[in-house]
Amino acid sequence: MESTRPEGPYPPHQEETPVIPEMEAGNPQASFIRRCPLTVGFVLLVSLIYGLSSYGNGFQYPAKLWVLLGGFYPPFVQNGEWWRYITASLLHGTPAHWFNNIAGLLIFGNLLEPVIGSWPLLGIYLISSFGGLWLSSLMLPNGMTYGASTIDYGLIGAYITLMLLIRLQLDKQAFFKELRGSIVLTLMFVLWNSMESATVNLWGHVGGLVGGILCMLALWSLRNKKAALP
Repeated sequence: MESTRPEGPYPPHQEETPVIPEMEAGNPQASFIRRCPLTVGFVLLVSLIYGLSSYGNGFQYPAKLWVLLGGFYPPFVQNGEWWRYITASLLHGTPAHWFNNIAGLLIFGNLLEPVIGSWPLLGIYLISSFGGLWLSSLMLPNGMTYGASTIDYGLIGAYITLMLLIRLQLDKQAFFKELRGSIVLTLMFVLWNSMESATVNLWGHVGGLVGGILCMLALWSLRNKKAALP
């Protein structure tokens, strides 16, 4: 049994494109400051605080100021000083500590903020910082914690989660390849960050990473629900 195709022009075959939640992608031609205002503002704030608090001490952060300026110390937090969940992420102890965290903020902030927007990124900042410090208070009840690395790991978790979700929806066969690459990226950053000091708070990093993952999963779910609305 034969069949013939009628003559005439035929439209090109179009494959169904998976629906990806719409993100607030910024103008790629805009300046870095306009694309990433939160990232730039936070980096400048952290740098200013580090410079002012360390100037005159060879930029080695005086240990006595860790508590005075807002370092996260669980016994004080339990006594009502909840603001330390915010201020602890603004403090840094050494030039290497400051540089490593600033590098992470700039790298992953540049990858995320133009895509998801400044307000969702601020949510990742807050949740990852809280998650890292909260887990630290459980595992190190008498330890002093400070630095923006909880936020750095939150950004890493959020970025990797976003990339995996997109890959899973577009190309399931390449999902596990992307997953392996993401694991390698995370391990490289962990190694780089851990070389800075023997007193690195790994529990803070784990809590920040989990916080960033959960934030991105929530954001993805919200955008999917928004895209499904008539």
